[in-house]
Amino acid sequence: MVITIKKEGVKLKFSLYGISEELLDKLSFESKLGKSLKNTLRKFEKNNLFNEIIDLKEFYESTDLLKGVNFAYRVKSIQSCLLKYDKYYPHVEANKCFNDILGIRVIINNYNEVLEQNLSIFKVANMINGKANDDGYRGLHLYYQKTNKHYPIEIQINTKRDRIMNDWLHVHLYKYEKNNAIGEALRKKYDSGEIKSESDFKEMLKSVLSSSKEI
Repeated sequence: MVITIKKEGVKLKFSLYGISEELLDKLSFESKLGKSLKNTLRKFEKNNLFNEIIDLKEFYESTDLLKGVNFAYRVKSIQSCLLKYDKYYPHVEANKCFNDILGIRVIINNYNEVLEQNLSIFKVANMINGKANDDGYRGLHLYYQKTNKHYPIEIQINTKRDRIMNDWLHVHLYKYEKNNAIGEALRKKYDSGEIKSESDFKEMLKSVLSSSKEI
């Protein structure tokens, strides 16, 4: 349960299911590579970078800070990090490529539970109404980076309804098809009530894929 108390129009510090700035500070991992993570990937020696990512992964997998928490999380695999590196090398900044090695996952009843809080410590990616190039995904992502030498932490926030649809899109569409219009069309059918179950989703996906009129 999230309780947001407003006093004289001032929003209190961010707090969500035990996630606070204090906890995020403690979970923040500082790079020892001697340069800001705002540098592009080409500025880092790959082996040194990935040796540090292995250390970071081991820190998250062993720390007591994540034991007994009230939220879900996952630590990105080295294979997934390598795929992102290959995708974004050489021109993307390291902190943008590796912005979700620790990914916290939270389901809420209403996005206002978060939006009404003070989010000034985060970079906010608001996809509640979709991305600029809509692919059907809905959610709110917060990125916490203590300093430019610390690896960011991602907090991915969804309503239960949005999480269900996002999972279907991820499992059945995004891994195989890059046409954003298909995801957008499926989302519209989900919002209109035409898709109520995973079997409905799979049937509608077949229909959309087989008919250009659907997209």
